[in-house]
Amino acid sequence: MLSIAGNRLSEALKIAGQAAAARSPIDILTHLRLQGEAGGSTLAVTGSDLSLTVIATVPASIGPDDVDVCLPADKLQAVASIGAASVIFSRKDSKVIARAGSCRLTIPSIPGAGYPKVKIEGTPTATFSAPGLTALIPTVAFAAAGPKEHARPYLRNLWVESDGAAIHVTASNGAMLASNCLPIATEEFGVPFSVEAAELFASVGVEDFQIFERHIVGQRDGVKVICNRPPAKYFEWRRALPVPKQHVSFNREALLQVCPLHRLFDIKGVVRFEQDYDVCSISITDGTQAVDAELEIKERGDESHLEGSFDGPSLLRLLGQVKAENVLISWADSDTPGAHLLQDGSWRGLLAPLRV
Repeated sequence: MLSIAGNRLSEALKIAGQAAAARSPIDILTHLRLQGEAGGSTLAVTGSDLSLTVIATVPASIGPDDVDVCLPADKLQAVASIGAASVIFSRKDSKVIARAGSCRLTIPSIPGAGYPKVKIEGTPTATFSAPGLTALIPTVAFAAAGPKEHARPYLRNLWVESDGAAIHVTASNGAMLASNCLPIATEEFGVPFSVEAAELFASVGVEDFQIFERHIVGQRDGVKVICNRPPAKYFEWRRALPVPKQHVSFNREALLQVCPLHRLFDIKGVVRFEQDYDVCSISITDGTQAVDAELEIKERGDESHLEGSFDGPSLLRLLGQVKAENVLISWADSDTPGAHLLQDGSWRGLLAPLRV
């Protein structure tokens, strides 16, 4: 049937296996599809859960007959885990025999014709190459709303748009926002990604993109990812960004010494800031225990006065994206403070104060 180097098999399973369902009432979705042309030198391994499909193509030696068979993903992982230099697959009735090192594994199979196929309709509305775009996804995805957000389901997605000069990747849960951009000229577009699809695109590291009416396709050498498009809706996220008029800055390490203490001293996770000229008091308390710290302000606006309470976990997620020595926090107006902006290079994070 076919033979393949063990490391190549592991590579294909690591990529395509991300889309296979661990459990499903549709049994074939827990399988991976193996395809190769008779006498060919490549093997295509496909995983799909109906909303996400990943195809990994790796070198292999295909026998005299075409290969098109589905094997359980967990059984294939077991074959790869043996660590053999090469693996030989052969047919035996409705089963497949895998020989890896000193092991011989008999695996039940399903004909490949029964595997779900993705039907992409129409022509792409946008086609572009953007190496490095998927590296931005982890810097914003944490800000998206969780699966329990039902009132505004679009917040469970990431929003990717191009203004012609740069591609912006944005996520928000309504109280926190994170955005990053890649300066690259493309045609203008706007498209939502589910968090799961975006994280898979990032894991695979796709570089070339096609946007269709119902699907998004991403590719790099030897890998193709297809995901369903969520409904094309998102809020005007740019309007949420304040025009900074006031600002203060803190040493990043000093903030990271104090802010994580909310985990022990306040189950609600509230971190309160109150500025007094060049010093800012940070307090965390649940009424019976407390943390009080005074941090030096490295830089401030002439009329700046930082005062407010913030969600500790959200604040830490945003601080985790700032790599500069000092953290600059800016906002629009001291009299009516709204969302506070953190920025580091092309990355921007936004956090609204709590009403307490």
